[in-house]
Amino acid sequence: MVVRGQGHSMNSCLLQISNSNRIHAPNSDPLVTEIRAILGKCDDFRAEKIAKRAHLPLKWLDEAPSMNGEKGMEKLKHERGVLLLKNRTSPFIEQFQHPIGRCAKFYKLTAYNNCNFWCEYCYLYLTFRTMPVSTHFVNYEKMFREIVNFDRANIPDALRILNLGELCDPLALEDITGFAEELIPFVANETRKTRLLFLTKSDTIRSLLNVNHDNKIIMSFSVNTNIIHQQLEHRTPSPEARLVAAKKLQECGYEIRLRIDPVIWYSTWEKDYLELVQKIFSYVNPARITIGEYRPSKGLATHISSRFPESSLLKVTSGLISDGTKLRYPEEYRISLFSTIINAIKKYDSNVKLALCKEDVKIWKGLGMPINSLYCNCLE
Repeated sequence: MVVRGQGHSMNSCLLQISNSNRIHAPNSDPLVTEIRAILGKCDDFRAEKIAKRAHLPLKWLDEAPSMNGEKGMEKLKHERGVLLLKNRTSPFIEQFQHPIGRCAKFYKLTAYNNCNFWCEYCYLYLTFRTMPVSTHFVNYEKMFREIVNFDRANIPDALRILNLGELCDPLALEDITGFAEELIPFVANETRKTRLLFLTKSDTIRSLLNVNHDNKIIMSFSVNTNIIHQQLEHRTPSPEARLVAAKKLQECGYEIRLRIDPVIWYSTWEKDYLELVQKIFSYVNPARITIGEYRPSKGLATHISSRFPESSLLKVTSGLISDGTKLRYPEEYRISLFSTIINAIKKYDSNVKLALCKEDVKIWKGLGMPINSLYCNCLE
């Protein structure tokens, strides 16, 4: 079958599901096996506190580690099995601007660079190609001052959210750093208009169930089908475990949002995404759901192949079309994927706020979605 008007065969964009899991690092293994810190450029007290909490020795370095020449799992262990601690000299809070203008100019709060999960499609492999080691910035006092200044600034209400999930998963290492456990009460007590958005695949939320959040915290869980999780989202909790965590947080008064992203085309995608929607509503009533397709940057394939040389995503990439700096599914594929999921969601909750992530206006229109009142994940 050929997609009409595009000249692409379905098979060229199809994710080929493998019966074997190529990554042999069990989810039960610790995400972090080594903690490092930069001498003279790191809050000593907080670094020692984190290492003690993690029950790991703290290794002091004279400078940040550089890239390594390893491939495959050894490369992943070197980059994402390590947590580097240092102070942040650039601002914690900055405004995000999409390179081709397909996203609201939301504000991001960068507490971590990179992520310790091993998702094959992760865009951070490209983003941090010159400094790939997962890093946590520990000079919280500077961050807290910036949050207070942000809260007092003249900023439109829709942009009053600080997104912690643009350059990391802010809860992946919560059991090690205790970062969110410290940040959430600070924002609850010291700000009037600011809210935080945690975008995560983690289920490490036990310490957050009893902290004061004052309705200022949004927990947004990224979920996907079981197949995508098993094949591509290594070292992460299952989609069901994330939804269980979301349910517990919702019962504690947190606002829950969801992202179904990246939506990927494979042989049983329709059945699996319908099952995912059913599972979502059996656990939570999300305030909004944002959907996004697999949309790699053009240079990402090189970085995927150096870590996952047998990744089925490498074949998918060859069937995508160019769109600025990104590669995407042809339009008719996207409309088919999105409409199937959106129609299923509306059967469970016709009033839930829906959005597409970083999509062209014509895709919104093709799905009959309003473009004058955006309910994107990163906005108030």
